[in-house]
Amino acid sequence: FVSASDGYNNPAWWTAAGLDWKADRTAPDEHSDPDFRLSNHPRIDVRWYEAVAFCRWLSAKLGNEVRLPTEAEWEKAARGTDGRIYPYGDTFDAAKGNTDATKIGTTSAVGLFPDGASPYGVLDMSGNVWEWCATKWRGSYAEPADDDLNGTYVRVLRGGSWFNNPQYARAARRNNFSPNDRSGTLG
Repeated sequence: FVSASDGYNNPAWWTAAGLDWKADRTAPDEHSDPDFRLSNHPRIDVRWYEAVAFCRWLSAKLGNEVRLPTEAEWEKAARGTDGRIYPYGDTFDAAKGNTDATKIGTTSAVGLFPDGASPYGVLDMSGNVWEWCATKWRGSYAEPADDDLNGTYVRVLRGGSWFNNPQYARAARRNNFSPNDRSGTLG
């Protein structure tokens, strides 16, 4: 996406707010530590705008829709129908996801924790990196969800990260960031 001639710098993939943020940027910011740039690890320092643009570009390449999940979709994929606390069950297990309890101290290869799969077989939903959702942040579920991609609204993140303690890796845990923010713990 970044190096493709029709990728990062093609305005067709960006939301209007994303294009305003992007301005004259020609590539995403790279983390200075090479341990965070391994090809089989999740990409970090990804802004929400960049994630949406990447999904649109990949959709065009594949001919199938690829998008960020809504918050509700993410939680269902992590908790299943039985409302489990972690994607793999109700009791925390450091061997089933990359949190600070693993002592790895960085991202891990995607799929390194196969026993941490959700009821639907989805991996890395508990730890590794916080994951962007399409949904705009709201203080409680009493407010209706809004998954419109337009605007500069704060967005939902789910899943916890390698840096966080296990309570942040619970399937129901929510976080939020501005769509133009980045961090070594989200992607």
